[in-house]
Amino acid sequence: MPERALLLTGFGPFPGVVDNPTARLALAFAGRQLGAWRVHTDVLPAAWQRARAQVQARAAALNPEILVHLGVASETVALRLEVQAANALQFRVADADGAQPLEGAVVAGAPAVLQTALDVPSLVAVLQRAGLPAEVSHDAGRYVCNATYFNSLHAYGDRPVLFVHVPPVSAAWPLARLELAVGQVLDWLVA
Repeated sequence: MPERALLLTGFGPFPGVVDNPTARLALAFAGRQLGAWRVHTDVLPAAWQRARAQVQARAAALNPEILVHLGVASETVALRLEVQAANALQFRVADADGAQPLEGAVVAGAPAVLQTALDVPSLVAVLQRAGLPAEVSHDAGRYVCNATYFNSLHAYGDRPVLFVHVPPVSAAWPLARLELAVGQVLDWLVA
C-alpha cells in the first residue's frame, strides 16, 4: 500500500509567547507512521506571509492528503477545534515580523468565510469521551492562526484541513496530555 502524507504544523514564538508549545507538539509527531499515513511536520514562523509561503512550499513538495495546523490560545482551557476561518486581516498585535494589518483580506476576492469539510462536532465528541476537554469553535481569531487556516482552506479545501487551538502548557495541560490529545485528533483523521 502506498504511503499517504499528512502535514502537521505548529508555530514558533510570537509577541507575548516566547515558548510556543505547538512547535514541540508538531515535532513530537515527526515521521510517525499512522497505518498507511506518514506524519510530516513543520514549525511555521508566527508571521502570516512567511507562514503562508512555508505551507505552500511544504504542500507542493509533499502533496499531503490531510493538513492539520496547531496554534496556542492563551485564554483557552480546552482544545478548540476550528470550524472556519475568516478572510479578514485585523491583527490585535504585530506578528513575529512586525506586520500588523488592521484591515484587508487574507486572500483578495475569496469568500468572507471558509469552512472545513470535516465533521468537527463528531471529533470533539470523541475527544470528550476520552476525557479531553474540547469544544467546537467558530472563531479562529484575527491573527496568524486565522490567516494560516484561511490560506490552507482556500488552497487545499478539496482535502481535510483542520486548525486546532491548544491551551498553554499548565498543570491541567502538561505537554504529554497535549500530545495525547493531538494524537487522538490525528488517529480520528486517518481512520
